[in-house]
Amino acid sequence: MRAIRVLRQIPLKLLEKEFGGGLGRTLHEKSFGRDPQPVVPYRAQKSLSHEHTLHEDTTDLSVLMTLLTGLTEQLGFQLRSDKKVTSCIAVKIRYSDFNTVSRQRKISYTSHDPALLAVARELLLELYDRRQRIRLVGVRFSHLAYGDHQINLFSDAGKIIDLHQAMDTVRAKYGRRAVMRGASYQDRCS
Repeated sequence: MRAIRVLRQIPLKLLEKEFGGGLGRTLHEKSFGRDPQPVVPYRAQKSLSHEHTLHEDTTDLSVLMTLLTGLTEQLGFQLRSDKKVTSCIAVKIRYSDFNTVSRQRKISYTSHDPALLAVARELLLELYDRRQRIRLVGVRFSHLAYGDHQINLFSDAGKIIDLHQAMDTVRAKYGRRAVMRGASYQDRCS
């Protein structure tokens, strides 16, 4: 409080002389609690999602899994870049008749690709109907929280974690498509 009271007592002309016209006037106005900027409430991001519409509708499960892998990896990288974890994964598919279905599952908080991929693949298999062509696949992570992947002492191999960290470093430097799993490569080429 004392610093603001002292700042209020300094004449505007002196502040403008010492700090320049713009900053001096801004300091003077703010010391009196005046600011023309609108108040914008903080909104925490509630979910991350990405979807892809296929060039041709398909029933080919390998194409769908490839696409799902790429989407899940992109979102996983975005989670880790934002220093967040998710506890809910949803997969959405849209059939050629535009009927859209989705499934979601609660999980333990994570941003670890293998855990995210395993759940996303299970959800896709629950939704998959080989009699109808699919035109869109989407993945959404919700129930986001700030945090980092909690390493499981018994199931997470150190080399795998090092590999994922190295992949993220390359992606951060050269772009998210600079390095990817072979399983998601087919989608990127078509």
